[in-house]
Amino acid sequence: MEPWKDQLRESFKSYVEYVALNLREERLKENEPDKQIYLAHIDQPSRLRAIIERMENSVEFKNLLSSFSTALGRDPKKAIKERYGMQTFFRRSKLYLNISEGKAVSIEDVFDKLCSVFNERQIKIVSLRLIEQVYFRDDLIDFGTFRIERFSKAELDELVGNQVNSIFYPYARLDTDKLCYYWFIKEESYERRKKGGFFLIHIGDWDDFFRVSRTFPDRTIQLLALFDWETKWVAKTDDIKQDTGWLRFSTPITLNVTDDNFETPSPSPDLSGLEFLPYSDAMGEEIGEAPTFPIHLEKDELERLKKIVIETKRFLDTIDLTECDLEFLNIAMGYLGKAFFTDGLEQLLWHMTVLDALFGERDEVIGSLKRRISNIFGKTEKARKEIRSKVDDLYKFRSDLVHGNIFKEEVFQGHLRIARTFARNSLLWFLNLLSTIHAELARAGIPLENYPKRKEFLMLLDSEKSDLERFRILIQNLPEDFPDHS
Repeated sequence: MEPWKDQLRESFKSYVEYVALNLREERLKENEPDKQIYLAHIDQPSRLRAIIERMENSVEFKNLLSSFSTALGRDPKKAIKERYGMQTFFRRSKLYLNISEGKAVSIEDVFDKLCSVFNERQIKIVSLRLIEQVYFRDDLIDFGTFRIERFSKAELDELVGNQVNSIFYPYARLDTDKLCYYWFIKEESYERRKKGGFFLIHIGDWDDFFRVSRTFPDRTIQLLALFDWETKWVAKTDDIKQDTGWLRFSTPITLNVTDDNFETPSPSPDLSGLEFLPYSDAMGEEIGEAPTFPIHLEKDELERLKKIVIETKRFLDTIDLTECDLEFLNIAMGYLGKAFFTDGLEQLLWHMTVLDALFGERDEVIGSLKRRISNIFGKTEKARKEIRSKVDDLYKFRSDLVHGNIFKEEVFQGHLRIARTFARNSLLWFLNLLSTIHAELARAGIPLENYPKRKEFLMLLDSEKSDLERFRILIQNLPEDFPDHS
């Protein structure tokens, strides 16, 4: 065993024994009748913090810090970061807390956790994004790489470390009485920490400060944006001027929790924006407050949501869209996600950009785009004509918006609904089509670079159905050396 580890273990054991002795004496004081009245005026977290701060100025702690810094190859006299990291470790590992509650503590187990900092280690990060506006029939909907989940107060307290935060990091304590009403998008990721790595600040590449890139919501939000969040109980009017628009969820709060015992928790987010309304019992007596959920997803709707997300994700995970020159799908999904969290005319703009990414071509007239969309969704010539008219109206608004023109017609919430419907359904159509084609071509061993291109799909969309049938017959009967004339 390395000499530094022997020395560190001895210093560690000495300090833990010192902590146990002091906290045991404190528990005895709490049980003395003449002390109870005095201690009742000092809350337990404040009392425990004061004792620990005193212990962390002891000789035992200074010896441990010196051994710790030496083991990391650093100067014990300049151990500012090391001191902070050591304090954080004892708090977040629950060693102080468990000893203060009289629980059994395995010194070797805790010491092994401390020694993890002397090697490259993996840190788990749990991201929780609160979903506002939606009530799900089930408490857990599993999509594989992420979940939508509702937690009890006790589960949330444990997940975010509320007990430790309440004592040592009051700024990070969460109001789980409120948060337990909601569902969260839960995702787990992992990061590598180098030996001795804590208090890391990621500033990125210096050139990143000067770059301006196209930014989209992450893939999880893009996948969820593919679903029609309006439930079957929502009435839709045929009068565009009376349409109240489409419903969606929002994610006003994100929590990130790490299992790194050397990292302090993040501050608690502001919950004041969450809307809680009074509710009453059967007798009309107000008994509390709770959030409202205008969107309720029942069993059949949850199945549709899972089907859309899981099948789309499976397709995207098995294909390199860049290599097969189908990158336009990523762009369209990005803009759909962007539109999902915007309002008003900006929302209309991004939804129309989705249609441009899917069907538009440089220097092309709007007529081609209208024809392609109507050919997909119109079953009859009358229906196709109505679709072309609606798309034409939307593009007039879009053109006036981007060119700074005065609107000749008024824009209503109903127009936003139509734009969203066209964008979402068109993207789903392309995803389903390409997923089917990809499955067949991959089974046949066709290289990605030989996949059909976007312009070829658009060419077929411009053709009449009778023409497509003739093309199919023609292609099947072409000579192998076509168009070679020799």
